[in-house]
Amino acid sequence: MLRSTFLRAAVAAFLIGLASTSASVAASPATPVTVRLGFLRGPEPLSISRLRGTLEKRLAARNVKVAWVGPFIAYAPASEALNANAIDITIGSSSAAISSLVGTAPISLFAYQWDAGDSSGIVVRNGSDIKTVADLAGRSVAVNRGGTGDYQLTKALEKAGVPSSGVKRAFLSPVDSAAAFANGHVDAWSAWSIFFPTALVDGDARVIAQASDFGSQNAVVYVVRTPFAAEHPDILKDVLEDLRESARWAQQNREEAARLWVQELKLSPAVATRVANYRNDEPVPVGEKELVALESLNDWLVGSKLLPKPAAIKDHVIAVAR
Repeated sequence: MLRSTFLRAAVAAFLIGLASTSASVAASPATPVTVRLGFLRGPEPLSISRLRGTLEKRLAARNVKVAWVGPFIAYAPASEALNANAIDITIGSSSAAISSLVGTAPISLFAYQWDAGDSSGIVVRNGSDIKTVADLAGRSVAVNRGGTGDYQLTKALEKAGVPSSGVKRAFLSPVDSAAAFANGHVDAWSAWSIFFPTALVDGDARVIAQASDFGSQNAVVYVVRTPFAAEHPDILKDVLEDLRESARWAQQNREEAARLWVQELKLSPAVATRVANYRNDEPVPVGEKELVALESLNDWLVGSKLLPKPAAIKDHVIAVAR
């Protein structure tokens, strides 16, 4: 009897251990998964997660490795990398991202970060006779084609009652825009990200309209390869949670965040402090409120002829549970 009892206990213990091992394997696959994140040089939560190493620590528990790819100069080349299966996740402005959703691109939006409209706008040199957006008629403005700069300029002109065709657009990358602006080759610059505060603080520039002045609907969005999201929903959820924590950290540690931008982005302390004091909302899953904002922007982009046809946004949204 004792022997029989011992054998039953041993079998039970073996089965419990087997079940525990199976559950562990299900949660953490034996073969490590690698998530490839395409990053831009900017102060968004994705950069904070990268620089502080928090995402690696979070995903290690799932046997997931993190590979950082970049930096990309803007969203457009990053979205090309998504389409080419060279990266799995990246970041961009909502206006640029919507443009990339027209067609059958295998990419989806999974998070949305509202913009306070204080960190981008249209600048001119201090000695310029341009005082308002209306004064841009007949002048040249540097913008990135189909991106935030292009969107901002069109939106500002619309509010000022200036025909969009009445302004000469110089389609340049952000870096080339900075050089063209500094050398006087363009009259104004529709600037964003770190380029906007750098022009104002370290450059010879002043604002004629910031994003909040002309009702910008632009926001930061986080984009994923649709097949990756379908295969790894738990990884996507962890990525979003880490982004949210990074945004909170930046708001609660502004001085430390400024030092981070000096070191990583090579900003002057004055520019870094200004960047650190911008409002930095937490990214949220794309819900009804965010969909309304995206569809409104979608319609506006088509109406303004910045898009040839509307994007099927609802077909390109991944629901991430919080």
